[in-house]
Amino acid sequence: MSMRIDVLTLFPGMFESPFAESIVARARAAGQLDLVVHDIREWTTDRHHVVDDAPYGGGAGMVLKPEPLTRAIRATRSDNSHVVLMSAQGALFDQAAARRLSRMRHLVIVCGHYEGVDERVVEKDVDEELSIGDFVLTGGELAAMVVIDAVTRLVPDVIEAESLTRESHTDGLLEGPQYTRPLDHEGSRVPAVLLSGDHAAISRWRRAESIRRTAERRPELLDRAGLTPAERARLPGPKRGSERVPDADLAAAYSSGVGSYRIAARFGLSPATVRARLRAAGVRLRPARGAQRGPSVSEVSRMRATGLTVRELARHFGVSHVTILDRMKKAKRA
Repeated sequence: MSMRIDVLTLFPGMFESPFAESIVARARAAGQLDLVVHDIREWTTDRHHVVDDAPYGGGAGMVLKPEPLTRAIRATRSDNSHVVLMSAQGALFDQAAARRLSRMRHLVIVCGHYEGVDERVVEKDVDEELSIGDFVLTGGELAAMVVIDAVTRLVPDVIEAESLTRESHTDGLLEGPQYTRPLDHEGSRVPAVLLSGDHAAISRWRRAESIRRTAERRPELLDRAGLTPAERARLPGPKRGSERVPDADLAAAYSSGVGSYRIAARFGLSPATVRARLRAAGVRLRPARGAQRGPSVSEVSRMRATGLTVRELARHFGVSHVTILDRMKKAKRA
């Protein structure tokens, strides 16, 4: 499926260089994207090609006149078109919006300028307003370029589908760290788990690193991320505050295999309180002694052989370093 994007701007020359390279240029050459940039002045009728005027009611700056912009939009759009105005007042453009727009066959992107656009154009001919951030640009051209780039790469077959599944914001999380050759760079080595050949272990490590990085850099994203109860229980730092942790959250974390000590650390409670509330909620507690919990001796031995440290193993399996040392001692006695 190909996509067409028409851009309405006062400065068409700004779009020449950015889209002559990289992914967008390749998509255009392959016929996956039809990108056309128009000068709004083409739809003026006076000999000076005036596109702006002073605002009614006074005030600084100029406003884009409605007549040429209305003619430009209506000449460019069709029945299946979606008109987007780039505006500092618009909804925040994010990955979800990029995915939504990438499924449309035809976009008309209007680059706002000066003090804005006559509101009557917005009311009659614009489907939505978008902003790329809480700041003001001199015009909508740079914002339009961001939208075009983010949308184009999501058009089917523009980029290999597998490459899109492990990106930041794809599942509400930031992407974890990436490594390539050489194995050792200035004394810093590639994490041993990536060299293990254990694809399940690598997948778990990447997921854990993605969650860790999101918690460190963009913790506000975690509320909307699809984390399991066990993953939420392992998030760094206790959850403080006067708000009571629901018993259902404690039970869900415990039933997923997370121990009472880790749950207590996550939610800012004592282990005794966690166990008491679980019992009161009708949850059958696992025995404190006897049955082995956490990774088996063979699992620890296999991952230890890849070069992981005790701390790395503990983080990988979601247990304490004492548990890892216990498995290593049992492996030596075997």
